[in-house]
Amino acid sequence: MPARDAARLVSADASRRLPDVRDGGLTRRRALTLGAAAGLGAMVGRPLQALARGSRAPRGFGLRVTAADFPAGSRTSRPLRASHAFDLVGLRGARGDVEVRVRRAGGRWSRWVALAVHGDHAPDTGTGARASDPVWTGGSDELQLRVGRRRPAGDLRVHLVAVPAAARRRVRPGGAVARAAQASTPPSIIGRDQWGAAQVPPRAAPSYGDVQVAFVHHTVSANGYGPQDSAGIVLGIAKYHRDTNGWNDVGYNFLVDQYGQIFEGRAGGIDQPVIGAQAQGYNSHSTGVAILGTFQDVAPSDAALEAVARVVGWKLSVHAAPVEGQVVLTSAGGDLNRYAGGTPVTLQRISGHRDGDATSCPGDALYALLPQIRERARKYAFTPAPGASVAKATLAADTRHVAYGQQARFSGSVTRADGQPAAGEAVAVQKRGKSGAWVPVARTTVDGAGAWAASVAWKATGDVRVVAAGATTQAMKIVCLPAVAARLTARRLTAGGTVRVRGAVRPAQAVSVLVERQGSDGTWRRSQTVRGKLRGTSFDAAVRLKNPGLYRLTAKAGTPSANGAAAPLLVRAVRGRTGAAGGTSTSTPIRTPATGGVAPR
Repeated sequence: MPARDAARLVSADASRRLPDVRDGGLTRRRALTLGAAAGLGAMVGRPLQALARGSRAPRGFGLRVTAADFPAGSRTSRPLRASHAFDLVGLRGARGDVEVRVRRAGGRWSRWVALAVHGDHAPDTGTGARASDPVWTGGSDELQLRVGRRRPAGDLRVHLVAVPAAARRRVRPGGAVARAAQASTPPSIIGRDQWGAAQVPPRAAPSYGDVQVAFVHHTVSANGYGPQDSAGIVLGIAKYHRDTNGWNDVGYNFLVDQYGQIFEGRAGGIDQPVIGAQAQGYNSHSTGVAILGTFQDVAPSDAALEAVARVVGWKLSVHAAPVEGQVVLTSAGGDLNRYAGGTPVTLQRISGHRDGDATSCPGDALYALLPQIRERARKYAFTPAPGASVAKATLAADTRHVAYGQQARFSGSVTRADGQPAAGEAVAVQKRGKSGAWVPVARTTVDGAGAWAASVAWKATGDVRVVAAGATTQAMKIVCLPAVAARLTARRLTAGGTVRVRGAVRPAQAVSVLVERQGSDGTWRRSQTVRGKLRGTSFDAAVRLKNPGLYRLTAKAGTPSANGAAAPLLVRAVRGRTGAAGGTSTSTPIRTPATGGVAPR
């Protein structure tokens, strides 16, 4: 291998250090070409001796492509030799159309395949650079890139995955077990332990939401693979999603091949409402199933359609959602979303990815078959028996009103479907943000008696819920009371002069100062209310005291039913001058600490 090629190779570890990926917001302008139905894997011949051979773990590595790799005036790169055989290829760093073809060294080139360099599958809160969906190659060691009219301004990073030979074999269903007692018998599913997920463990524990919609996808990869290749393809996608995209785990909840094999995707339980990274803005309320291949111009096999209908019909039923009809979800937004955050979106219970996000997924040919999938799914749907045992979780709060920055304390219990304490189960306390997305804000576990408790520093009003053992509680609103701190510029001044009330309010919002004057009977009577000028979280209010007397000034923020106030400040207005110009005293300013908010009234 030429030295300059070797110098551009980046290790798997270096690839993992690349920025996390937030897939760009462009719709697919090109899917894989019709010729890709033959498959890259079929074009390069039998799999090569890959980098991962001798190891059970897939290996990631990369190749940096520069402008020097494109001959003068050419849109096609020279042949690029990888240091090891690879089974999957993806791309980062391009914003225009890019195609790839591969071959074994000295062999025949495959057809050109378009790389969808925008990756429209993403978490609700993903960040980072743009990356393509991965394409399965089935074993090759050379590649070429062909760019569109707009050549890349900078370097391109080609990301490669070598899948171990042991993963490229036919596997039997097993390992994926439904835990909920109310679940009807699930379809035959190849569990994570069967396709090698232990070699790419998730970065973090799964998060749970609810399942109201099933999104259908295609993986935008070659169709020409055998049933013995599918487990390796799933493993390669999982490696790419975790390490190149920087996600916690494989994005899809389920994957289906053209032979009707169903694979368990993201970890957390096939009958649990696991939040994936398959439909940005809707992940918390959906499940995602992807067919391996591209179906823009070619329809998937009948076996694949039946498998999708089977797993979706079962999955929606487990979560008491119908397979037909519509539901309204609130979009959580995102740059890939068709709708702004907070927008109510009407979706079919079984929808295509393009129904929610800006994408052509799952391809025109597959999208046209969604009515047929819905019809087929009816025969796999079921209704849980009345009184069927289900997991249960409860949520309680010490108070519904918490001062800014103080701890909101939550507690509850979790029981499994058999009524026994769910000892050891993970508990996620989730808060709904302005966009409508549920975000974990605290995690804990259930103790031996089935109880749990957690605290969260509360800094904004919002709804909270708990997800544990597949059960989701009703949402509860916790109000954040503003914390107000105030001080006076003087404690004595000449009647008719002005004293300033200055301080801070968190979170930032309007502040007013209630001015009260003490009567001869000792009773405080309202004199006026002065609105402060706000700059960031700081406020300044100028209060003019016309008449002599003792005044009480209280800085307040919030609403009448939920407000915060600083401790009252006392100032005396006297007849005649007290020394300082402008009617203010030269005495030491009074500083009074904040009360941290008061109970609503």
